[in-house]
Amino acid sequence: MFEIGASKCPPSAKKLRGGYYTPQPLADYLCEWAIRRPDDCVLEPSCGDGSFIRAAAPRLSTSGSITAIELVAEEIAKAQRLLADKDPSIEWKCGSFFDFAPQHLQNPSLDAVVGNPPFIRFQHFQKDERERAFQLLRPFGYNPNGLANAWSAFVQLSAEMLRDDGRLAMVVPAELLQVQYAAELRNRIPHLFRETYIVAFEELVFPEIQQEILLLLATGRHRYTEHAGNLHTLQVRNGESLIAAGPFSNRAATLPTARTHDQMKWTSAFLPSEELDVLDDALSSSNLTRLGDWASVDVGIVTGRNSFFVIDEDNTLESEAGHLMRDIVGRTSALRSIRFTQDDLTNYRKSHPSKLISLSGVNRPDFPQSLEQYIQSGEANGVHRGYKCSVRNRWFDVPSVYTPDAFMYRQIHHAPLLIANHTAATSTDTVHRVRLAPARNIEIERLCGSLVNSVSFASSEVLGRSYGGGILELEPREAEKLPIPFSENYEVDVDYLDRKLRAGDLEAALDHGDDVLLREGCGLSKTDIGRARSAWQRLRDRRHSRKHRQRS
Repeated sequence: MFEIGASKCPPSAKKLRGGYYTPQPLADYLCEWAIRRPDDCVLEPSCGDGSFIRAAAPRLSTSGSITAIELVAEEIAKAQRLLADKDPSIEWKCGSFFDFAPQHLQNPSLDAVVGNPPFIRFQHFQKDERERAFQLLRPFGYNPNGLANAWSAFVQLSAEMLRDDGRLAMVVPAELLQVQYAAELRNRIPHLFRETYIVAFEELVFPEIQQEILLLLATGRHRYTEHAGNLHTLQVRNGESLIAAGPFSNRAATLPTARTHDQMKWTSAFLPSEELDVLDDALSSSNLTRLGDWASVDVGIVTGRNSFFVIDEDNTLESEAGHLMRDIVGRTSALRSIRFTQDDLTNYRKSHPSKLISLSGVNRPDFPQSLEQYIQSGEANGVHRGYKCSVRNRWFDVPSVYTPDAFMYRQIHHAPLLIANHTAATSTDTVHRVRLAPARNIEIERLCGSLVNSVSFASSEVLGRSYGGGILELEPREAEKLPIPFSENYEVDVDYLDRKLRAGDLEAALDHGDDVLLREGCGLSKTDIGRARSAWQRLRDRRHSRKHRQRS
């Protein structure tokens, strides 16, 4: 069950409970893989209208059993009506999975757990349910955080309920590959199962939502060991092509066991081994540093409501209160190269609001009359009641206003860029702000140029996270981990990079960066540089393929 994409409308009941169901042929396929014997004991922890139960029942005899749990009474009643004449024993339980979980955790006796756990984001994951889930997870060594999604708790606990040699077959969001709150799950699964398979799709399986999904299939449950089992990956066009091709185990690529290390993101698992080798070798090279070694990355300004606090340059308010405004950039499209100049800012102003109302330290009685009237209009329209505004001492004081040394893409279409700021502008939270470390006396443009190379580009795809719209997002902590071949001895031509990037010739800029930074600077061979480039292109194209494709 999956949550629909973000919306300005209040969340529906279906969204709040993550109620989006698996197509029946895919449920059939997963149950065929997971249920190996007619007397298997099977659990479906969130059965919905029963698609997995309908798939499981024909595979079991009267000596087999199914436990079906569902929170919503109407849904479980629907499933019961459809399965009234099935042979295997089905125990229907209406209520929270977390209430029924302890009995299975105390005596792990399940042969298979199958299903599509609810995709309920942390803000809709009810506090009492979340804490109940966390209490169940902690004895197994998990340390879940408040950002966790309900699906991860379902999968974690389901794995702990299996008996020796048990199997897990679940539909999960692609967030499994990359989000921080799933790191513990990524680490633990290979240590609990002999073989783990991740099946990804080029097209969206759920046509009504922009959520990329995966199949997580794990077999050979055993006691937790330090030695990780095998991790396999397979990418197919859609559910129909997966089913038509039959068993997938002989088509899956195998990730070497050594790569299933703690906190690893599984996005890189879809790369060929020779490309992974290059990235691993480069990342361990003494010739590479991290961006965070040279600078700090911070989010842009969170105004509370951009449409109120960021105005057009020719707004009549600017004539009286211009001295209380700061230049601000709010679109990544304004940052086309490794330099942001005064000319770039002038061009940006022509078509976008670019003045931030910045009032911290100014007494309200000193506001110009037009500004006071503007603030009053904001109060009349409820701007001050928004959460970000309401928690401030003065709702109209926008915090953390400063001019950064550089900007950095937060949401990336093609590749990450670090952009030297040659203006007095700051940025909204659509763009990260970068400040050089106080003790670092370096040229900002050289630092920005050092990011233009295939190893850094490929690493951004591994460190960041992608979404259904084909966009890669790098949060500040992830950006600071980016490897960069930065040294004052590397004579990268920043003027050349600037010209090529402004002309839209990313490949030419990358050729230059690879030659100077990776070949001459780090000593990588042309073959290895080509593999790093291929890794970046492969991961970039993989997320781009999800932008418009729907399930056919």
